Amino acid sequence: MLPVLNSHKKSYKYINLLARIIIGILALIYIYFRLKDDVDTHLASFSVLTTKNYILLIITLLLMPVNWGIEAYKWKFVIRKFKNIPFIKALKHVFAGITIGLTTPNRIGEIPARVYLLDNKTHLTGLIGVTFLASFSQIIITFLGGFTAIFLLKEKTIIKDHFILWTIIGSIITVLLFLVYFYSKIVLTFIQKIPFLNKKKWLEKFSFLSAQEKSTVLFFSLVRYFVFVIQFYLVLTAFHIPINNVATFNLIPLFFVISSFIPTFVISEIAVRGSVALVVFSSVSTDSLLIISAAVSLWIINVALPSIIGISGLKQLKF
Repeated sequence: MLPVLNSHKKSYKYINLLARIIIGILALIYIYFRLKDDVDTHLASFSVLTTKNYILLIITLLLMPVNWGIEAYKWKFVIRKFKNIPFIKALKHVFAGITIGLTTPNRIGEIPARVYLLDNKTHLTGLIGVTFLASFSQIIITFLGGFTAIFLLKEKTIIKDHFILWTIIGSIITVLLFLVYFYSKIVLTFIQKIPFLNKKKWLEKFSFLSAQEKSTVLFFSLVRYFVFVIQFYLVLTAFHIPINNVATFNLIPLFFVISSFIPTFVISEIAVRGSVALVVFSSVSTDSLLIISAAVSLWIINVALPSIIGISGLKQLKF
């Protein structure tokens, strides 16, 4: 009996190792194929950069661990009642989650990936629930930032002809987002009546955190959002995209809200971000190459590089 158990144990070990290797290779292949076709034109745009511009890009790069460090601390905060882990371990799991998330639509796989890396089956539904809640808080902040930007840019966007209607729609969405976030019991009562959602037990964990704790999580998301905005401002400035007044600065949160809510998959994320950047920033620059380069550079710094770092954390992934 013992040799059989040892055999199964070895097989299990090798299957997990193979799965981790495959995920790591797929992530690297994805990054390679996303960049290889445009590498020459992307590098050509760097010819306009001076030492000052490179310094701005370096600062943006240094803000990457700050960005994901806030996310890791936020995640550590929401899961602490189920499983208390060191900050460094939380950061490793967040990076590994990015790596795995690249293979899923809109990187939604980051949420369960972090939880499964914890290897805690006892509190699996609770961990998924509060992890999703933390991500949902970031969605709220992104939407509010974009809605505010659209409101301030009303004369330059499609809402100018139906301003009151769009304001009402935006306000309703805002109320619904906060209702789901802070008053989840009311929403859950409604969800229980929907056949295909009433078995999602992890949704009940939305009510696990108090209103004060949810406010703290929302604050972490707000701080992280500011880091996002600062990073993109620095990259745009480095690529000579003029962001020199309040109106043009509002284009940054507008870009984030549009690119965040457009459904994407691994083969289209960079293309979507590039095209959205062209639409949003065409009013301040006619240099399409620099606009696309700025958007791609931010993606490389905030997504591609962390996903490469996250490959090392896949050794803890078990299927």
